Amino acid sequence: MILTRDEISFLDTYCHEGSEPPFGGPATDAMTGIGVHSGDVLNLQWAYLRDQPPTGPVIGHASDVAPPLPWPNREAVLRRDAEIRAVREEMQRTRNTSRASA
Repeated sequence: MILTRDEISFLDTYCHEGSEPPFGGPATDAMTGIGVHSGDVLNLQWAYLRDQPPTGPVIGHASDVAPPLPWPNREAVLRRDAEIRAVREEMQRTRNTSRASA
């Protein structure tokens, strides 16, 4: 697992809101409230889909109330997204190296 339990809980709602009409909701509002937009957290979204692959056509779960934000501010979100980007890039390098040597 790349993400913490709290991150998965929040992203479960956030990713759902970004993939199902009306495209927004309480988790999206919480992120926008600290200045974060969907394009800022593409690596967090990738990690969510990797850790919690959908079992059907719907991603995540709707909620009338956003789970608590697992990050205190925009800078923390961007820092965490960058950490995950580094993990993702390392995984890609390892996979490419394995293919090249096979």
